Amino acid sequence: MHRLLSRQIARATQNGTLDTEKLIDQVDGAYGDFDRDNHRLDRASLLMSEELEAANATLRRSLREISRQSRRFQATLDNMPHGVCLYDDQGRILECNRRFYLKYGLSDQQTYRGLTLTEALASGGQPDRMDLPWRLLVMENVALPIQGYGEIEQHWPDGRVMRISRSGVEGGGFLDTIVNVTEAHKARQRIQHMASFDALTDLPNRVLCRERLKDAVEAAREGEMGALLCLDLDRFKAVNDTLGHAVGDQLLVQATRRLKKILKPQDTVARLGGDEFAVVLRHLKSTAEAHRIARRLISHLSMPYEINGHQALIGASIGIEFIDEKTSGVDELLRNADLALYRAKANGRGSFAVYVPELHEQLSERRQLEIDMRQALKANEFFVLYQPFYCVKSQTICGYEALVRWRSAKRGIVSPADFIPLAEETGLIEEIGAWVLRQACTDALDLPDHMTMAVNLSPVQFKSRKIVPLVRTILAETGLSPQRLELEITEGVMIGDQVEALSILKGLKDLGVRISLDDFGTGYSSFSYVRAFPFDKIKIDQSFVRDLGRTTDSLAIIRAVAGMCSSLGITSTAEGVETDDQFHILEAEHCDTLQGYLFGRPGPLQASDIQTGTAAQG
Repeated sequence: MHRLLSRQIARATQNGTLDTEKLIDQVDGAYGDFDRDNHRLDRASLLMSEELEAANATLRRSLREISRQSRRFQATLDNMPHGVCLYDDQGRILECNRRFYLKYGLSDQQTYRGLTLTEALASGGQPDRMDLPWRLLVMENVALPIQGYGEIEQHWPDGRVMRISRSGVEGGGFLDTIVNVTEAHKARQRIQHMASFDALTDLPNRVLCRERLKDAVEAAREGEMGALLCLDLDRFKAVNDTLGHAVGDQLLVQATRRLKKILKPQDTVARLGGDEFAVVLRHLKSTAEAHRIARRLISHLSMPYEINGHQALIGASIGIEFIDEKTSGVDELLRNADLALYRAKANGRGSFAVYVPELHEQLSERRQLEIDMRQALKANEFFVLYQPFYCVKSQTICGYEALVRWRSAKRGIVSPADFIPLAEETGLIEEIGAWVLRQACTDALDLPDHMTMAVNLSPVQFKSRKIVPLVRTILAETGLSPQRLELEITEGVMIGDQVEALSILKGLKDLGVRISLDDFGTGYSSFSYVRAFPFDKIKIDQSFVRDLGRTTDSLAIIRAVAGMCSSLGITSTAEGVETDDQFHILEAEHCDTLQGYLFGRPGPLQASDIQTGTAAQG
C-alpha cells in the first residue's frame, strides 16, 4: 500500500512541487478500482457459494440414492434363494446375504466381516458346526481354487445336499454361491433307481443284474465260485389270465419276498421281465450248495399263495450255470443258464437242471424242429390215426379216438412225444388241434351213428378260451351230431382258475358234446374234479392197468373208480389193455369200455371195421 501511495505521489509531483488535486484524483481512482475489485470478488464468492451448494445438494441426492440402492441390493441379496458370500484374497468375509447365514446356522443379527468361514462358525454359537464332519466339509470348501471357477457337492450331516460354486472376482478375492440341491439330488437318485430296479418288485432289473454278473465273473478269476440261476414261475400265465393282472402282480411281489428270505445278503435276485427271475450266487463252497438253494427256491415258490381271497398255485423251474475262471462273459452265462432252464422245463417243470455243452445242440435241434413243424402245417404233413374203444357189454367197437401223427418229408415219422410238447410251448398246438378236430369230425361221418369220436384237447388249447366257439363252428361245418363227439381233457386244464375251467366245460356241454376226463388217478385232485363237474366218461390211466396181477393197489384203485363211475352214471374206460388176463380182470370189475393194443393199434379207419364194428386183436 505504501509503495502504491509512493508511486502516486511521484506521479503528482512536477519540478519538485506536489500537485494535490492530481494526487487526490489518483487516490480516488485507486479506491474506485479497489471497490470494483472487491465487488467482483464478492460476486465471484457468491457464485462459488451457489455452485458449492448445488454440488452439495447433488452429492446429498447421490448419497441418498446410493443408500437406497444399497438397501435394495442388500434386500435383493437377502431374498435370493441361494447363499452368497464375498471373500477377499485372504479368505476373509467381505459381504454375505441372509441365506448364507441361514444355511450355515449363523445369526443374521451379527456381523462376520473380516472373519474366515471357520472363525465365523466358531463365533456363531454353533458348537456342533465344529465337529469333525463339519470341519472336513469346511476344509473341502476352503480348498476350492480362488481363481477361475470351481464347484463341489457336499452331503451335510443334517441330511441336506449343498452345491458350492466359486468364481474369482476382479481385483482379488472370490465369490461363493451355495445352493440347496437336496430335492434335486433325491430326484436324481429316484431316476437312477428307476433305471436299475424293477418298478413292481423293487428288485434289480436286467441292467443291474448284468453289472452284478460282471462283478461275479471278475471275482471268479480270482478263485471265487459263483452261479447264475435263471428261474421261471410255472403256470404263472394261467393265474395272470384267469385271475387278472392285479392278482398276477401281487403274486410276483409275494414270490419276490420268498426269494429274498432264502438268499444271503451277498447274493442278488433280479427280475428280468414277466415271470422271469435271475439269481446270482456268490461265495459258493461247492456245486452242491447251489443245488440245495435251487431245491429250496422251488419248494418255497411252490407253496400256495393267498391273494385277495384267491388261492394261487404255481411252481418254479430253474436253470443253473456255474461261474468260474473259465467263464468268458455275461452273455455266455445268461445263454447257458437259459438253456439249462429250458431243459428243466422239458423234464417236467418243478425241477432244476445244470448247463452242459450238449444243450447247444439240443437247442439247435429244437429250433429246427419248430421250423419244420410250421412247414408241416403248410405242407399238410400231419395226419390222423384212430384207435378203437371196445364195449365190454356188447363186445363190439363203440367208437374211436383220434391221434395226430406227423410224416415229415425230412424226418420220416415223428413221434408225438417229440413234437406235441414243443407245439404246446410255441402255441402251434392251437392250429394243429383245430385241424385234428375238424379232420376227426369229418371222418366220423363215415362211422355208424352209434359210434363216437374222441378228440384230445391240450391244456394250452383249452385255456385259450377259443375252444367253445371253435367246436361250435366245426360241428356246424361238418354236420356231425354233437352227441357223437367226445372231448378228452386232463386235469391240467383245471389247474389255476377252476371257476373259469368249469365255465368252459359247461359251455362245451351246452353244445351237446360229451366230456371225458383222461389219465384219471395220476393227479391229486382227480376225485375233487369229478365232484365239481359231471363228466360223461372217466379214463383210468394205463399205469394201473399195466400193474394188474402184479400189485394189489392197482386193482383196488380200478375197482374203486369203476364202482364210483357206476354209482354216478359215468362211463368207465381202462386204457392200455394188452393181454387177455388184463381183459378178464377189467371185465370182472365191470369196466364199461376198454382201449389198448389188444383191440387195435392206432391206424386208419378200415371199411370192414366200420361196417362190422369189430377190431383186430393182437
